[in-house]
Amino acid sequence: MADGYVLRHAVDGIQVGRAYRTDLGDVDGLAESIRTVGLLHPIVVSKAGWLISGLRRLEAVRRLGWREVDVWVAAKVSDDLQRALAVRDENSLRKGLNPIEAATLYGELKVLYAEEAGRRQASTRFGAPKSGSTGSVDSTEPLDARVQAARAITGRDSHGMLDQVLELQRLVDDDTTPAWLRAQVEDGLAGINVDGKVNGRYLAITTAQGRHELEQAANDDTQPAAARDAARDELDRLAGLRHPQAAAQAAKRATERVRKAAGQVSSRATAEAAALVKRFTAGVRKHYGWWDLVDPRTVAEHLSDEQWELLTSSWVATQQFMGEAITAREQRDSEAGG
Repeated sequence: MADGYVLRHAVDGIQVGRAYRTDLGDVDGLAESIRTVGLLHPIVVSKAGWLISGLRRLEAVRRLGWREVDVWVAAKVSDDLQRALAVRDENSLRKGLNPIEAATLYGELKVLYAEEAGRRQASTRFGAPKSGSTGSVDSTEPLDARVQAARAITGRDSHGMLDQVLELQRLVDDDTTPAWLRAQVEDGLAGINVDGKVNGRYLAITTAQGRHELEQAANDDTQPAAARDAARDELDRLAGLRHPQAAAQAAKRATERVRKAAGQVSSRATAEAAALVKRFTAGVRKHYGWWDLVDPRTVAEHLSDEQWELLTSSWVATQQFMGEAITAREQRDSEAGG
């Protein structure tokens, strides 16, 4: 079955369940742009006519008095997501889902939003506006697909937590996952469904997975000596870390370094690393100066315990990250100078 298809659909026949976006912005301006330029990227609906994406566009064509509009029908929408789209009350949806179910719907919806973002980019690039037009169909920048999907399912930007649940589910479904790790993950998922606490379990599993891989590399006589020595050094470094966030991040980076020492990093992985650094730099530049935007005393006084834990975890992990980055930078400069 194809991922979807374009169809002419009655405007009044498009059903809106939850309004994921409360501030629609300048709909009149968008309507005028559509009247002048046309609708370059269709509204996205399910096969049953439930709105998936394009609330602003739908409201704009309604104001224009259109009776029909081109829609993109997403062919692969599960029954569970179909029911979620039909829920009008945000609280009803959230109460009816456990964390595993929420993550599953989030993963499905995230793919749909990402696909629509790709179609919008393509239509903007190749869709030629009518003669004399200078406007665009929708000048608002769409949200990150992860953020958009998380808000649609949980009512807030919880994509980090939901992605962690999906990663744990992937480990359970992966045939190459060791039995001991699969059992630990299954226990973790069961606990998540009871109390909804994800991050601590995810960090513990991530650290255990990384430590296990390092132990295997340290004792594998088929590996180069440099890789075995690197694995032992990384294990010693991990043993000194007590904070879960710092330990999990260090475990991930440690396994990557040991794989590199063993000559297992492919050209594709190198390209992915370069892309990661580019995204990292863009993120730092985007959020640079955030510390000037809020009074630390206000933060200290008004953050909840959970929010304070998030802030302190970020601080500890940042210190750990910068310590390793500075050491690596100094080593690189030393080798270059020597």
